[in-house]
Amino acid sequence: MKKLSSISELTDFRHRILSEKKFEHEKLTLVVSAGTCGQASGANDIIRVIKRCILERSLQENIEIRVTGCHGFCDTEPSILVEPGLHLYPKLSIEDVPRVIEAALTGDIDEELIYREPQGQKRYYCQSDIPFFRKQTRTIIASNQKLDPIRIHNYIEQGGYAALEKVLLKSDPEWIIREVQESGLRGRGGAGFPTGKKWELARASNNGKGQKYIVCNCDEGDPGAYMDRSLLEGNPHSIIEGMMIAGIAIGATKAFIYVRGEYPLAIKHTIIALRQATDLGLLGENILNTGIDFDIEIVRGAGAFVCGEETALIKSIEGYMGEPRQRPPYPVEKGIRGCPTCINNVETLANIPVIISGGAKEYAKVGIPGNTGTKIFSLVGKIRNTGLVEVPLGIKISEVVYDIGGGPLGKAKIKAVQTGGPSGGCIPASMFDLPISYDSLAEAGSIMGSGGMIVMDDNTCMVDVAKYFMNFLKGESCGKCFTCRKGTQRMYEILDDITKGKARLEDLDLLEELALVVKDTTMCGLGQTASNPVLSTLRYFRHEFKRHIVDKRCDAFVCKELVGAPCQSACPLGTEAWRYVAHIARGEYKEAYRVIREPNPFPSICARVCDHPCESKCRAGTTGGEPVAIRSLKRFITDRFDPSTYTPKRTEWSDGEPPSVAIIGSGPAGLTAAHHLSLKGCKVTVFEAEAETGGMLTCAIPSYRLPRDIIRNEIDSLLDENITVKCNTALGKDITIKGLFKDNYKAVLLAMGAHKSRPLKLENEDVEGVYPSIEFLKAFNLRGELHAKGKVGVIGGGNSAIDAARVAIRQRDVESVTILYRRTRDEMPAFVEEIEAADQEDINIQTLVTPVKIIAENGHISAIECIKNELGDVDSSGRRRPVPIEGTEHTIQLDTLIVAIGEDSSTDCIDPVSESEIEITKWGTVQADSKTFLTNLPGVFAAGDLVTGPNTVVEAIAAGKKAAVMIERFLKNEELVRPAEPCIPKVYIEPVAVDDEMQKAGRARTPQAPAEWRKRSFAEIEVSLSVDEATREAMRCLRCDLEFTKKPEVEEKKTLPIGEKMA
Repeated sequence: MKKLSSISELTDFRHRILSEKKFEHEKLTLVVSAGTCGQASGANDIIRVIKRCILERSLQENIEIRVTGCHGFCDTEPSILVEPGLHLYPKLSIEDVPRVIEAALTGDIDEELIYREPQGQKRYYCQSDIPFFRKQTRTIIASNQKLDPIRIHNYIEQGGYAALEKVLLKSDPEWIIREVQESGLRGRGGAGFPTGKKWELARASNNGKGQKYIVCNCDEGDPGAYMDRSLLEGNPHSIIEGMMIAGIAIGATKAFIYVRGEYPLAIKHTIIALRQATDLGLLGENILNTGIDFDIEIVRGAGAFVCGEETALIKSIEGYMGEPRQRPPYPVEKGIRGCPTCINNVETLANIPVIISGGAKEYAKVGIPGNTGTKIFSLVGKIRNTGLVEVPLGIKISEVVYDIGGGPLGKAKIKAVQTGGPSGGCIPASMFDLPISYDSLAEAGSIMGSGGMIVMDDNTCMVDVAKYFMNFLKGESCGKCFTCRKGTQRMYEILDDITKGKARLEDLDLLEELALVVKDTTMCGLGQTASNPVLSTLRYFRHEFKRHIVDKRCDAFVCKELVGAPCQSACPLGTEAWRYVAHIARGEYKEAYRVIREPNPFPSICARVCDHPCESKCRAGTTGGEPVAIRSLKRFITDRFDPSTYTPKRTEWSDGEPPSVAIIGSGPAGLTAAHHLSLKGCKVTVFEAEAETGGMLTCAIPSYRLPRDIIRNEIDSLLDENITVKCNTALGKDITIKGLFKDNYKAVLLAMGAHKSRPLKLENEDVEGVYPSIEFLKAFNLRGELHAKGKVGVIGGGNSAIDAARVAIRQRDVESVTILYRRTRDEMPAFVEEIEAADQEDINIQTLVTPVKIIAENGHISAIECIKNELGDVDSSGRRRPVPIEGTEHTIQLDTLIVAIGEDSSTDCIDPVSESEIEITKWGTVQADSKTFLTNLPGVFAAGDLVTGPNTVVEAIAAGKKAAVMIERFLKNEELVRPAEPCIPKVYIEPVAVDDEMQKAGRARTPQAPAEWRKRSFAEIEVSLSVDEATREAMRCLRCDLEFTKKPEVEEKKTLPIGEKMA
């Protein structure tokens, strides 16, 4: 490479490169992202296969390969981007490469391999159309995919060193500083200090030594952040150019790139780029005969987090231990070896050529006043699309998380984002409309930092997050400041106590006080921001801290000492699922049934209709495999035992005559409460408005899911001499609350459920053929009435909608059934297995439609007019809001319409306010204390769906059980609320030997009747597992309990010496 000796030679060199490129025909190019993330995913193998295919087929004249740095979309690696056309082929295997090459040669697109949205079928044929890229403003990171980082010709071809050329021709350092100031660029390393102002101070500084330094800070210590590394790997020349311009601006002749030693690829590419720039005459003495000297040296850091602080970084460059010093004097006054030193972040310097080439005014058009330009974020965590995103400052957090990031990975809602690394803070989802800027993030209790953005969902414990970062910070504290060294240690200890259930509420005040002391009394910026993780989580998630301390619960199932076995903690009833699964594996079925029945009076019912939260938290599933089929195993056991065979433990009422308790409602909550109060010796009367007991179990859940004989058997097994049931007795009509107390009932439990369907509030909703879902299901389940006829439409996406649709398809006069839902299938709240079953039964599910008008003829429904939707912004439920699309109205012919858009609590029957004065919430539920279940009236309790709104069967059972405990304490004048204890396994069950084949076995599938057969019948669909299937499935359990239990020690007989007698 010939060394250039003048600015004009650089100009000619650029023109020659561009003219050569211009006369070349546009060659087919395969672009491979081979940054650290790409290479870790297998990019090098992809490159080797591409080269082999090109050589084997002699395609050197037809195809070019470009190996680049990271393109940003790390989630798609290894990938190939085909130019022209920008066709992105993600997550390729080496077997896929020939197919990509063949499609590219013929001008086609491989439909199977081209990028498609996660969990969707929509294909994207151009990279810029992909949602991840579409909303970005890629000014800096976009260059990565356009050039090979180890070829300086590529960089110059893309406009590289044109800014340097412009600066050298102007020969006015003051102009450079003015341009940077007018651009509004702020330091991208975290503090956000105006770059132009820093350069101005550095230029004006003169301590008589005559030497000044530029430092590029690439000490990227934030966990999960890799923006700076990727820029150095993918475009090192842009950093070198930015440093040269900075050096000219402040009068520096020497520069350092301070980069972590664990960034080998970045170091390798930077060394090559420095050598190339030197060989071309762009670095060294008398650059291009302008009289300017400038040289750059690489210094490898040892990875200490504190070396990201500028004064500690200077110490490290000088060869000393990285330790901050007091400021002032600031580095621009006294830095390396006492000389003025200007330290800028990698991304800051990458922006400089853009500003100089395009002009300050053009640059300032992007972003918002005071926060101009773009910022690169490392978007990671519980999100669909992970990678580097470059967005204009001022964009909302929600746009980054949902539009670019694609939203949550699964059903769990996004809870928060953590910005700024360990020194940053957590921002809750409720504040995602916050614009991203240095000032707004600081006001929210976080910082911009270098650009880390970790997305967290409901499976993330915020106490554990604070503990994690505090553990990191205490280990990284240099120890110079006592308050930082000991303060971070003590904060970690308190957080550790909270996660282990050992803390007290007063510890939260101490934790907050400690955090503020550390913030106010430490010397360096890292110490001053070390409290942010604690202060921000306390500010926005204090309820989680209290939940850990008071209730001994970690709702994210992260804190081991509070969670124990996740299956047990996840169960509202605290059922020891691990325990009965272990008994099944050992063939101990009777003991397994006892473990199931002891906490749950409805084991057979739950074995069929429970939403199995135990499975959603099962470690066999959360660690990458499939969860154990716990509900199927429960069904296997309960099918082998009659409910009457279990004899629960009873106690006599010890304090005088047994009190009478009235329970309104005979659903799972009411009957569970009645059963447990009966076992304690109370006299219970259950009042039921319908002709049959069971509540929603009987009137709403179809018999093909829950056979009626199963319900009757379990209810009958609970009824005894202490329980009286009165059906056809409705509250507000036949009885009143005040009347019950006059009849000498000492306590009343309201458990009427949520039996009121929400209306569509459309005209003609009252015509014949339109039914609320609950009324439709009750009519069939209780009275055998067949209301569904002809073409049936069901509005809604929950379990009630699916149940109504599947009942309708089984009724004899039905031609077809269509479910209409306003969001997508992914957002449907119904159980996944129920949606799949509806598909199998030929029920048509139409999504993204909303009814707008009911059309009636002669007093009967004839059609429904709908409008198509598209998904808009995220609402409070964490789901995207359906937005109607103008002009997409259409009509669907119907003979029957079932409305299943939700249920409300049955509060209409409660006595008039003038008499009962029971408080009702704005959601139409009864206001009751979440711990004691007491309403505002003494002696009146409420539980189940009446309080929570529509909920699951197991939650209703749990609520009834807890309410019974509170009623018993109330009747005995005892303290209602007692200290909680962690739900930890306590009983040791000997594990069975499991071979390798068993460990690799897949989840057992519960046998089901064929879809065509079951559409014509209300007989139960699912059947029980076989003995072999159940045993094998039970042996898949990871036995989390063994971490908390130990095998009982067997006392060994002592051997006495010969001749010695036992005492």
